[in-house]
Amino acid sequence: MEDKRMVNKSAQFKNMIKHIDQVPENVIKEEERLTAASPFRQKFHIEAKSGFLNDPNGFSFFNGKYHLFYQWTPLAFKKDPSIWHHGWYHLASSDLVNWEDLGPAIESDSPLDKHGTYSGSAMTVNDKLFCIYTGNTWTNTQTDDWRRLPYQVGAWMDKKNRFEKIDKPLITDSFSDCTGHFRDPKIWMHDNNYYAVLGAQRRNLTGTAKIIKSVGSDLTQWQKYGELKTDEKHLGYMWECPDYFEVDGQGVLLFSPQGLPAKGDHYRNIYQTGYFIGEPLNYDTLEFKHEKFKELDAGFDFYATQTMEAPDGRRIMLAWFGISEIDYPTTKYHYSGCLTIPRELIIKDKKLLQRPIRELKSLRKKETQINLLIDDSMSELNLTGMVTQELDFEVDLSLAEKFVLDLRADQENSHHTRLIIDKEKQACILSRKDSGVMFAEKYGTERRRQVKFQEKLHLHIFIDVSSVEIFIGKGEVVFSARIFPNEDQTKIFVQSIGGESHLVGKIWDL
Repeated sequence: MEDKRMVNKSAQFKNMIKHIDQVPENVIKEEERLTAASPFRQKFHIEAKSGFLNDPNGFSFFNGKYHLFYQWTPLAFKKDPSIWHHGWYHLASSDLVNWEDLGPAIESDSPLDKHGTYSGSAMTVNDKLFCIYTGNTWTNTQTDDWRRLPYQVGAWMDKKNRFEKIDKPLITDSFSDCTGHFRDPKIWMHDNNYYAVLGAQRRNLTGTAKIIKSVGSDLTQWQKYGELKTDEKHLGYMWECPDYFEVDGQGVLLFSPQGLPAKGDHYRNIYQTGYFIGEPLNYDTLEFKHEKFKELDAGFDFYATQTMEAPDGRRIMLAWFGISEIDYPTTKYHYSGCLTIPRELIIKDKKLLQRPIRELKSLRKKETQINLLIDDSMSELNLTGMVTQELDFEVDLSLAEKFVLDLRADQENSHHTRLIIDKEKQACILSRKDSGVMFAEKYGTERRRQVKFQEKLHLHIFIDVSSVEIFIGKGEVVFSARIFPNEDQTKIFVQSIGGESHLVGKIWDL
């Protein structure tokens, strides 16, 4: 529901500009200098040079390269005067690891997206890349009768990375049974027809997904096709960033529902991301028969996923490594947000498994072999002291009750990010209460998941300057967490409780 307390919404757009090149270069450079001075800048995660980064968009393969865009508000934290610019920023890569900076892509410079170039997707059509996204506009902004008017907008990118917007909307406004919250089209092709799924909010303030369908083959005309029929009528008040795809003959709807109340160890974040798995979508009735909703990530900072099918058939996913309405410690340096590492999605036993893509092996530098018996004393692993590392090992708890792993620890191990493997309770617990700079504490400092592992468990962990991503088992459970340690937190400590644990594997500097 729109918040009518803001009587005159026009003030929000007073200092909005159409193109970033309208901003004096010294203003942009000053913002970028401030951001570059942050001690929390990541080494191998995608971040903006300044401002606010959120949803990944347009993730696709075109003209021999992977293309990726992200939601971009480069002057989001500038004051006196504030300047608002919003659009898509463009990166390209041949390996999903090393990204070429191609600069601003789609900006909010047309009547269809004048108040924001929101999320969308892309796919190769003939010899061009077709992009579809939500253009945000508001009507009656000078009065207290304003309302959101979304457009679904199309744009073509050629092989020289030049964009041309389609000047007429593909879809105007929302469905009649929905509010103005209607956005984030994810496109795909089925039987020579193009479809897109969008997140929506019904007028009874429940979330859903809607389908639009192309009319003809030139992608300039679309129709409102219908609602994706699921078994969930009351799963939150809004679904964002829906993504429908099929893997191994099974249909998957990945999306971010807002408004789920916490339930035990689940839904502990302000907003969630999860999925349905079921039979393939029935395109005639739009019925989607599926299993219960499952949360995708067990950590603190994970939202707005987008997937694409790689040329070799893998389904690869990226996500915003953050959540809206949280004040991250980086904002004092005038930036916020990054993207997760790319992950391959695999279906097993009606569950999505996540695994780091194999291309990330190219980041590996010095290797350390680990083969240790761990006792009840807190022991430091003898490593190089590099902050950015990859850990890949198996822990054997046959003779132990718990295994404790402290990452990004200081010399006294009074500050760390702690992972506990509890054999008796068949659980994994991640705590960031002592990680460093504290934030978002009202959403809790601990996350927990049940994991069936008998006595041995595989751990695969990526540590960057201000994040950890922990893959457990074969990817059944993943914890994604932003952390903000001090620069002296370069140690790793281990401990076994209730007997000895055996640790075997490798650690690489990245």
